[in-house]
Amino acid sequence: MATYNGGKYLREQLDSFLAQTRLPDELVITDDCSTDDTLAIIETFAATAPFEVRWERNEQNLGYTGNFNKALMKAAGDLVFLSDQDDVWFPEKLERMERYALDDPEALVVMNDAALTDGDLNDTGLTKLGQIACAGMTDSSFVMGCCAAVRRELLELCLPIPAGYKGHDNWIVKMAEGVGRKRVFADVLQWYRRHNDNESQFIANRTTKVTRLTVFRLRLVRLLRGWAQQEQALAVSLEQMRAFLDGVRCARDRSALPLTDEFDAFLGRLEERLSAAEARQAVRAKPRAKRLPAVVALWRRGAYGASSGVKTAVLDLLVR
Repeated sequence: MATYNGGKYLREQLDSFLAQTRLPDELVITDDCSTDDTLAIIETFAATAPFEVRWERNEQNLGYTGNFNKALMKAAGDLVFLSDQDDVWFPEKLERMERYALDDPEALVVMNDAALTDGDLNDTGLTKLGQIACAGMTDSSFVMGCCAAVRRELLELCLPIPAGYKGHDNWIVKMAEGVGRKRVFADVLQWYRRHNDNESQFIANRTTKVTRLTVFRLRLVRLLRGWAQQEQALAVSLEQMRAFLDGVRCARDRSALPLTDEFDAFLGRLEERLSAAEARQAVRAKPRAKRLPAVVALWRRGAYGASSGVKTAVLDLLVR
């Protein structure tokens, strides 16, 4: 668990650990220089918890990803569950997910669904996987770390999280998915609290029902926003792609798992995606009047297949 000014909701999540039908072997918490009562809550909990609680306050603020990276580096378990500071787990979560992991030794990440609530933990009747499906997306979009249990073997490949990469959960879950070792189960095993301080603004996290029309409207708004923002978004995306690709290469080189072919195929897909994105950036550097042949060439090679197709091609033609 990585905490930061989480005093408002933290105790509820900690209490849900105590209510587990299978208690955790340990709880590791790193705090990112909280200024509220977070540390006092942790210290009080640690004094009476029936399992080991190891916690530490960072000397300086590491940020969301850096804080989780530190906590994960300190975890010692064979199966490590990632936890947000503001959710509430159902009593059977640890026991059931451990069973799924034991039943499938090849799985590197196992994930459960989560019920979406408002800030007061009122059930919306929606779940994360349900929202993803209604939006027309696949389970590949499901990367929530708080719903994931990660095998030690994967953590040894993934940690530390590459410098500059944003999103500990995306890094870990996408790594497992890339080599075909991510497993998703429909069991709803926790409350996922949505409030104004949440880090993630992913559309499927909304507490109102999402549809394909919702996604279309959101994409249209993004399309119509300032061209400078569009250019910045592509630049950031390229930076993250490169960091991810470099990290996967390092993971493959130090992997002791029998996944050489899987890693090579994964790297091939990542390299192809990066090449397409770099080509799109080059197109945008051309005068608008000279872009059409380049966009057509990219379309024919399938460069728009994984990036919203027509919308992205039109954007590349028009963006300044």
